[in-house]
Amino acid sequence: MSKVHLTAKITAKPGAADQLEKALLAVVPTVRAEDGCLRYDLHRESREGNEFLFYEIWASPEALKAHGQSAHMNAMRASIESLVDGPTRLTFWNAVDRVDG
Repeated sequence: MSKVHLTAKITAKPGAADQLEKALLAVVPTVRAEDGCLRYDLHRESREGNEFLFYEIWASPEALKAHGQSAHMNAMRASIESLVDGPTRLTFWNAVDRVDG
């Protein structure tokens, strides 16, 4: 199995960033408890910024697929639909050098 590294970038609509942050934070503990989730970190561009970034590491492509199809992710996507400006932008990465191997 090969690990999957990705970033997911989400942009809030003007005036909706704080509300979006709360909605995104609400799902973090549940995602971190998923089988195969090795890292799931949420970042915000700045305290006033509209850009959010998840940095994720999954144990396998299958774990990532299960995550994307989970009930809590489907519910979260529905709950933030009116808060986001455009689709989530996923970028997949190859690990070149890592502290934890």
